[in-house]
Amino acid sequence: MPSANGTRTLKLASARLEFRSDRRLTEALHIAAVAALIFLFIMIGQRLYVDSHASGAELRELKQQNAALRTDLSRALIELELERSTRAALARQVAELNEETNELESRLEFFNAQSGRPGKVR
Repeated sequence: MPSANGTRTLKLASARLEFRSDRRLTEALHIAAVAALIFLFIMIGQRLYVDSHASGAELRELKQQNAALRTDLSRALIELELERSTRAALARQVAELNEETNELESRLEFFNAQSGRPGKVR
């Protein structure tokens, strides 16, 4: 009768060669990969949130600057319109004064001619 040790040896010798699949190692690697992906997604999400929050702050700042520039532009346009109207009024006044000067010079020439004095005309 063969011994118990011999039976085991015989079983091992006659058994097919199989590599033992270590499921625990495979599961651990899967869990580690899933954890790494979750961590990666969290980091990407956090980065996107920070970028969108920063761009929101920049957008608010740019809107404030835009509003200030629009106010300055409207003030400058009002000043320009005032200057144009003032310039037009002054041009009309200069034209009126030139007409009055010409009229007065012609009267002076007339009076000088009537009195017989030589007139000083510019």
